[in-house]
Amino acid sequence: MKAIVLVILFVFGSALGWAQENLQVRTVKFRGNKHIQTYHLKEEVALESSSWVKQKIFGKEPVYYSRSLYNEDVKRLTVFYQKQGYLDVRFNEPQVELTKKNKVVLTIFIDEGEPVTISEISYQVDSLYQLDEVMRLQDQKKLLLQTQANNDKTFRDEDITNDQLLIAEAFYDYGYPYTRVNHHLQVDTILNTTAIMWQVTRGPLAYFGSTNIVGNSRVPSKNILRQIDYHEGEVWSKKKIDQTQKQIYNQGNYRVASVRANIGDEQPDTIPMYIQIREAPRWSVRFGAGYGREDKLRAFTDVQYLGFLTHTGRLNLYAKHSGLEPYNIYLKFSQPSFLFPMNTLTVHPFIQEENEPGYKLQKIGTNITFLQSFSKELNTSIGYVFEDVELDTTAFVANETVDYDETIYKKTGIVLGGIYNNADPILDPVQGYAVSLNIKTNGLMLGKEIPFYRILSEVKTYFGLRRGLVLALKGKMGGIKRTDDADFIPVEEKFFAGGSHSVRGWSRSDLGPRNENGVPIGGNSLLEASAEFRFDVARKLKFNVFMDAGNVWEKSFNYHITDLRYAAGLGLRLKTPIGPAGIDVARPVFDSENKWQLHFNIGHTF
Repeated sequence: MKAIVLVILFVFGSALGWAQENLQVRTVKFRGNKHIQTYHLKEEVALESSSWVKQKIFGKEPVYYSRSLYNEDVKRLTVFYQKQGYLDVRFNEPQVELTKKNKVVLTIFIDEGEPVTISEISYQVDSLYQLDEVMRLQDQKKLLLQTQANNDKTFRDEDITNDQLLIAEAFYDYGYPYTRVNHHLQVDTILNTTAIMWQVTRGPLAYFGSTNIVGNSRVPSKNILRQIDYHEGEVWSKKKIDQTQKQIYNQGNYRVASVRANIGDEQPDTIPMYIQIREAPRWSVRFGAGYGREDKLRAFTDVQYLGFLTHTGRLNLYAKHSGLEPYNIYLKFSQPSFLFPMNTLTVHPFIQEENEPGYKLQKIGTNITFLQSFSKELNTSIGYVFEDVELDTTAFVANETVDYDETIYKKTGIVLGGIYNNADPILDPVQGYAVSLNIKTNGLMLGKEIPFYRILSEVKTYFGLRRGLVLALKGKMGGIKRTDDADFIPVEEKFFAGGSHSVRGWSRSDLGPRNENGVPIGGNSLLEASAEFRFDVARKLKFNVFMDAGNVWEKSFNYHITDLRYAAGLGLRLKTPIGPAGIDVARPVFDSENKWQLHFNIGHTF
């Protein structure tokens, strides 16, 4: 009864023009939005909820309700819906309620209607119908509207804008820098569909002219010219310009490296090219600190010197401390464009201490690695590794017997690596997959060897089920084996499972074989799998639910599915410029273990 009286007072007050001036918005609700998530709608409106936290902690001014402000929000929401293809969206009379503290609870009722769908997509190039000429380019430039036409068929303005750019770029890559792309829509208001006709005017075919470099002082022009992916007189291509820019940036000596064409209104058939360089400072220092549940307090510093030994050589001095690495100090010399534009040679001497749950050791060594980037998605490496290792026997229980040869040893071998990753976007994928493979062989050029080979492979894939909902899957498998009759394999080469990036219902290295004192000793076979649903619950906040499975076995390349251990949990991620950051909580399932684990993460776990 009291609530009814408050509403009546509010209505009369509104009629008199006084109530709307001093009533804060307590909550804004949406009803009827079946296809657009609430948090997307809240981003479009000026009326937003007021709370003590927003006002006192974040310093936001309270928002006061008025009918005029509501009407402006309805206009914004109508435009937003129409851009999503809902041309017939309607907003019914809102519900305005007063709370006991004289604040407004506003409920906005939406009748979304049916979206406009795509009935047909066709192309017209230079007034001639040349469908094949455009469609053959879709392997590299997948048109969103074409994808929509094959799936949910909903027409969206942002897809039109995206496809207009991609169609133009397809012709830019084939020598037509003056291409103009327009679209014509034929809307059927009865069937609520639209046919899209893309009209392309290519203009004249063009060729690369001379290249002029400006802004470089430390790096000679000849070093930059070696990175160019085109030749004077060759057919013009935006793809080659983009590749040239990547190859110049690969030298790692520049803050800015802009490759641009001098395209004028006269549309000449030979286009001069300009490369604008802004070199990075010769000396630079990076440092940082943080805290993680597994590595505790961590800190690092990285000092870089450019132009070491060669005009483009880089020298880095890096030092790190954490609970897992009490010290990790190394020098790294990098020579970009060592043989080809997109490769790098690195020489990397180091000294390091590892302090894992199952072992503690110190090692000194050197890595010499050759990195090759074949494309944006495919990167490979081959390297030579030498390590002199000393296992800290104080980490063992007093009554354990440890062979001297198993505490002080040398390793030397070859490491091969490769990764193909087309997941997009890179920091928070919603589509695509990543496949990686790492192979290590040990036992080269030393008198007393520990011959073994080690293989680790991983597959990650991402499915955007709908806007704001992603299914992420991961599978990981590893194995290590001696190539002679001995059994000893260095503990740091073995596999461990459990932790923030593994089976999250266990702490770090908590799964797998243990010695008689309960200390993790690692295993020679690893198998892991994860499935995770990721939901957008606000513009910068994600919620995830997941299940992990995995285990480690003592024998080499010996896996038992029935021995897998399982964990389930949930987490939150806050979107930041460096990727999502947040927490996961998980516990074992189908298991006698029942302890909850808490993990802090920067980035997704996979």
